[in-house]
Amino acid sequence: MTPAHLTRLLAALLLALGLAGCPETFRRPDDFSADPAPLLAGIARRQAAVASLTGQLHLEVWQRDERVRLRQLVAVRQPDRLRIDSLSPFDQPLSTLVSDGTTLALYSLEEKRFWRGAASPQNLGRLVPIAMAPESLASLLRGTMPVIEHQAAQVAWDGDNGWYQLDLEGKNGRRQRISFEPKALRVTAAREWVGDALQYKARLGDYSNEGDTAVPRRMLLEAEGIRIDVEVVDHRVNPALPDAAFELEPPRGIAVEPFE
Repeated sequence: MTPAHLTRLLAALLLALGLAGCPETFRRPDDFSADPAPLLAGIARRQAAVASLTGQLHLEVWQRDERVRLRQLVAVRQPDRLRIDSLSPFDQPLSTLVSDGTTLALYSLEEKRFWRGAASPQNLGRLVPIAMAPESLASLLRGTMPVIEHQAAQVAWDGDNGWYQLDLEGKNGRRQRISFEPKALRVTAAREWVGDALQYKARLGDYSNEGDTAVPRRMLLEAEGIRIDVEVVDHRVNPALPDAAFELEPPRGIAVEPFE
């Protein structure tokens, strides 16, 4: 066979493959269902099974070419309670952030400053530089996701990853995509948009067990120019956490400032 004949044969083969389409890496299950109800029910069931969690977070924060390592103590309680205590490499407290779902308070021991404001993604960004609501972060740490109020829900099969994919459309251009393992229906990834602007994307893995009380021990959070690798260590599931754990008052002599 001459080189010219070989070239024509390879071109024809590539064309045939292109027309046939690339096969999925993971075949869609035979019992695949486009009904979103089982996926939504799985989220609700796991939310109920893991009502609270405490643990230590080891974080690597990448912002462009800069890397910062952090350690944090975290406590979460459904539906939207969150507490994060940041520690120095010598286990000295650096800052404390608490949210009761409505109000967020942050005290910086380094700066001797205290802020209080709405529990919004922008204010949480003071400590976690991702446009994520406090209740979303608290839910991800518990291995689930708060479902947006939606008007449409669609289920698809992600053949590249072998996941169920739940797409939700809400009001004011808000959209959400939650991915699940096909058997245990554990959350493996989440994304959220406002209009065409991606707010964040998250990957969850290394779950602690196979049941509904399983929590992810590894997380990856990403936004524009930022990546946060999270490892959850020494966690406890469903400890008793009183309301006082999510309340924070300024020390004597420290003024309360609003978040800008």
